[in-house]
Amino acid sequence: MTTKKFTLGRTPRETASQRGRHPETDAAHVDHFVAAREPETTKTFRIPVSLSRRLRIHAAQTGQTEKEILIRLLMEYLDSQ
Repeated sequence: MTTKKFTLGRTPRETASQRGRHPETDAAHVDHFVAAREPETTKTFRIPVSLSRRLRIHAAQTGQTEKEILIRLLMEYLDSQ
């Protein structure tokens, strides 16, 4: 029977300087990315089939997702109130 050596834990990753990048640039990018992320929740609701079809067609024609369209419309509506 052969025995293999192994360790529990993770292997160290390359640091930004080892990859030839500037650590400050990477940190700024990560901070910007994290700051832009907001937690999401799921909402389930029923809409008429015809409205769903129109939304899907509009999304395909404009290159947007249905989610992007709905979020924009809801935000515009709520901001105007």
